[in-house]
Order: sequence, then structure tokens, then C-alpha cells
Amino acid sequence: MSPWVRPARPVAPIGAALATLGIWWLVAHNGGSGWVQALGDVVFGTLAVGILGPAVVLACAKVRIVEGPADGTAGTPFDLRLEASTRLRIRPLAPPGREAFVGPVGRSRPPGDRISLLPTGRGVHETVTLDIATAAPFALQWWTRHVELPLPCTLHVAPRKGRPESLPLRHREEDGATFEWTLNDVGQTRGARPYSPGDSRRQVHWRATAHSGELMMRERERPSAETITMTVILPADPHEAERVAERALGTIVQLLERGTPVLLATVELSGPILGKVTDRRGAGRRLARAVAQPRSSAQHPPAGSP
Repeated sequence: MSPWVRPARPVAPIGAALATLGIWWLVAHNGGSGWVQALGDVVFGTLAVGILGPAVVLACAKVRIVEGPADGTAGTPFDLRLEASTRLRIRPLAPPGREAFVGPVGRSRPPGDRISLLPTGRGVHETVTLDIATAAPFALQWWTRHVELPLPCTLHVAPRKGRPESLPLRHREEDGATFEWTLNDVGQTRGARPYSPGDSRRQVHWRATAHSGELMMRERERPSAETITMTVILPADPHEAERVAERALGTIVQLLERGTPVLLATVELSGPILGKVTDRRGAGRRLARAVAQPRSSAQHPPAGSP
């Protein structure tokens, strides 16, 4: 990936075209009449500007990101607002996105254009890498270069919400990942609610089920200080880690919807982190920053301070 301008097509045809034009221009000047020489000058100059001019325009072009979100979700598009000094074709590379044209095209156009990003996986991004290109002024040859632009704020891309794990679950290890938490059925019954996937059969409220005609579950009062500590250790394989993070987010969201406080233990670049999550956004940010646990500490669950 290079920041230098380069032709979008192979260089050999461009060099051959310029060499042919140069030879024709020399022949016209040495053996042609005045109008042939003038025509040769015009054609040679026009084609030279059309082929090489976009490189100069692109080298002088200025692009900056003026607005962007702080949170996103893998597989869900979101927009960035950009300002460009000239008309450019922009294709996001990291995170990937849809190709779009930005830049001034007239006085009535409002300042700023939007491009759409479509991240394929979770992660934290401080910058975005763009492929910018132009064929100005005559659209004879496209030139392109890669630029890395800082984002207005750190972008946390949360994993998709996956299928939650069955509850209650004490400990589970598979595919190099670990899920571990404690779910206690304590407290007095305060009512009934409809069945949700993962509910324990021991909590079926048979009287309410018979009365309503659908499966109902006991809803218990819980002490306000009671929390569930959930440990998520990601495997080293990126695809498996993405799948594990999706299941973890689905499980956390399910617990929060039930009103259960959750302490999430993960490993980040700075080390093990243990902190309370209160909503889907907070859980998504934690899982976006989570990394695979180093092998040297693979036998020890993450722990730390939020």
C-alpha cells in the first residue's frame, strides 16, 4: 500500500502512447506544413495533459473526514462525511466500504459528501484507509493513490449479535474459547413472563401456563447487589474469535434484558479487564477491544479493573 500516485492501468500502454505521440509530433514538426504542425501540437498537448494531468491533480488533492460515528456493528453500513478539494472517486479499503464520488461539482452543492463503510468484523479503528482516484481534466486516464486519514473519534465496531448460549451455564470450553459464569436462581417469585429460549425448565410457572395457554416462566426478585461474572476468552483464529464474540454479545444482551447485572472479563491489548456492562453499546465496545489471550497466560482467566 503506497501513498504515491500511480496509474490505475498498466504503465506500459501509457508509455507506448506517449512515445507514439512524441514521434508523431517530431515528424510533423520536421516534415509537415504549418497547419500539420499546429494540429500536432494541439493533439499532443491535449493527450499529454489528459494522461499525465490527473497525476498532478491527485497529488495536490486534499481530503479530510469531518464527521463519523463512535460506534458501529459488523455487517451494518454507516456513513462518514468527507470534504475534498476536487472531485474524486473514493473507495474505502480498511474498513471496507462502497465506492463513491466526493468533492465540489457546483456552487449549489452543500459542503461535505458521505461515503458508506461496511466493516466485515469487529475491531477498534483510529484511522480509515481510502483509495482515491481521479481522471480530471479529460477522463482519458485514471490515477490513484492510497491515503490513511484520522477519524474524528475512535470507532468501535461491535460484533454481530449472535445466538445466545443456553442458560444457566457454569463453564464451557470449545474451539479455543471459554465461556464461564454463575447464574443462581434465588429470590422470591414476583410474577410470570413468557418463555424465552434458554430458560430453565425448572422455572416453568405451571399455574400461569395453564391459565394463559402459553408457556410461562417464574420471574424472581433478585438482590440489587447480585451480578453475574462472565468470562470470555477468544481463540487465536480471527474467524473463530468473531463467532465467539457474536455468541458472547447475544448472551450478554439476553442477560441484560432480564435485568441481570453483568460483569464482563476479557483480555485487551493493555491486559486483562474486568468491568460491569450495563447496555448493548458498552458490551459491544468491550468485545470490539477484546483480543486473544496470550499462550503464556492461557490457563488463567482474565481479571483486572474496569
